[in-house]
Amino acid sequence: MAEGSPSRMLDPDLFDRGDIFCFDAQPYLGELFETVRARKKPLTVVVGAGVSMNSSLPSWRDLIDKMTNEIKNASTKKIALRDDSDLMRKAEIVLQILKDGGQDVEDHTIIRRALYSDSHATPGVLADSIARLVCANRKYAGKRARLLTTNFDEILEAALRAYFEEEDVESFSLKPGGSSAWKAWDRRLGRIGVMHLHGLVRQDGDPEEPIVLTESQFLKHGAQVRDVISNALEGACTIFIGLGMSDPNLIGPLYATAEARPPRFSLVVPPGVNGVTTTEAARYAISSARYLEDKLGLRPIFLKSYSQLNQVISDLALAVVEPRRYRPTVKSDASLVYRRRLTRALDDCYTGVGCGKGAEIPTGQAAEELTTRLHLALEIDDGPLQVLRELARQYGHPLGGGAGENFGLFLWLRSRELEDERHRYILNLVGTSVYAHREDWSLRHHVKISRETEFAAAQAVFTGNVQATNLTPTPIAQIWRGIFATPILLAGIGSDQMIGEDPADVLTVGAITLNSTFVIRTNGERVADEDLSLISKLDSAAKNLLLDSLDKAAQYAIHPN
Repeated sequence: MAEGSPSRMLDPDLFDRGDIFCFDAQPYLGELFETVRARKKPLTVVVGAGVSMNSSLPSWRDLIDKMTNEIKNASTKKIALRDDSDLMRKAEIVLQILKDGGQDVEDHTIIRRALYSDSHATPGVLADSIARLVCANRKYAGKRARLLTTNFDEILEAALRAYFEEEDVESFSLKPGGSSAWKAWDRRLGRIGVMHLHGLVRQDGDPEEPIVLTESQFLKHGAQVRDVISNALEGACTIFIGLGMSDPNLIGPLYATAEARPPRFSLVVPPGVNGVTTTEAARYAISSARYLEDKLGLRPIFLKSYSQLNQVISDLALAVVEPRRYRPTVKSDASLVYRRRLTRALDDCYTGVGCGKGAEIPTGQAAEELTTRLHLALEIDDGPLQVLRELARQYGHPLGGGAGENFGLFLWLRSRELEDERHRYILNLVGTSVYAHREDWSLRHHVKISRETEFAAAQAVFTGNVQATNLTPTPIAQIWRGIFATPILLAGIGSDQMIGEDPADVLTVGAITLNSTFVIRTNGERVADEDLSLISKLDSAAKNLLLDSLDKAAQYAIHPN
């Protein structure tokens, strides 16, 4: 937009009033969907640390802190941890200290230890949705889609292999010939290459250099990085995901071409600030983004949560494979636009749990029937208790009875009430497997979905990922200690189109929690063996079995037939 023109970004006053995945509230969101849906321009997706964090890997700051913690000298470590230098400069200092202390000479070895935990890194929902969007463009629309990242990990490649053949997914770096090899690889639409602008540090295997982490490395390789980004942006619709937009190697190419006003969008979840409410942090983030809009020609789009950010990317893929129906002008019943699909899905869910028209919690006989159904959902084939009993045998864990661990299911749904003609961004607790409420006032609902929420269900919907937390027993709530929460996804609400083996139409409609009478370890804290939940003992494969069982239980409770 011309400098000084009225902003087309989200009005900060609207951030805390209803769902902001809305074309009316965010004109740039409508422009993004129309550009992607029209399929006239190739797509370039630039991915940053936010996508890796969604896959349980550290942020850039956390990565450097983990490297700092490897310093052996206690005094030096303390000083380094308190050093608030620019992160590139701090990385330079920390690597030099580690090398002077006789530790590994190779940067990538130090980075690998800090980047990965003992378990194998697996893609989160953001990486999966990005892979689905790229696949929709390349395989279904026949349009070029390029993928660049500043991340060191292979999360994107792992996600892409669910939609492309293993041999058709390749990693590239800025080593000599790397850029031209990437372009040549990407010419065939059945393949996809990921350009790692800062290098690649594999969890297993050799790195792809050059590694770009420190100040001197940015200075040495910056011109090459900027050149690759400039070429990828040319003539494309570009989406920046999970990036802070402060990297000079990103800002330079944007500034140089800002006057041409190409379609370039950034998807932003306002960062949290200690001691500041989400609303105040969002207001600051939106005001700060005016610079990106005015000077760089970027079109910032703001989302309330990482789950909502993921929903936008997922819906973009749906718009690619359903271009005629993903339009605001399509009649309501046939429209696949997010707000209309969500309205239909929530009405279906609330009807399924026994609510009358407009009601948000079942009461009386309907509430008792839902409690019975949630209790049965625990026991269905491949349901939570069947999985937990088998795992308890494997781990030698006491289950059931007075001394063993016991569980209950709690079902939460997104509110279907409207605020300024948009769905309120809150969750309702509609029922549990352990007790029924005859009157709607006696069951707490209306829990806000936000960064600062204490409710595990709302945390799961905010992050789009599994969340665990613990309760302090009180005279009112003496039973439950640990809570394990996961979002509820419904597929195929309005479209039966598939992308690879997955439905193109996916919606987050709520969360289901598994409440435990034992404590779940959340941050490595010490817990007495006799109080430790079985959930804390599970490896990633076993947890995935449990998550699949919770999904089955949620679907059964909402749609028993």
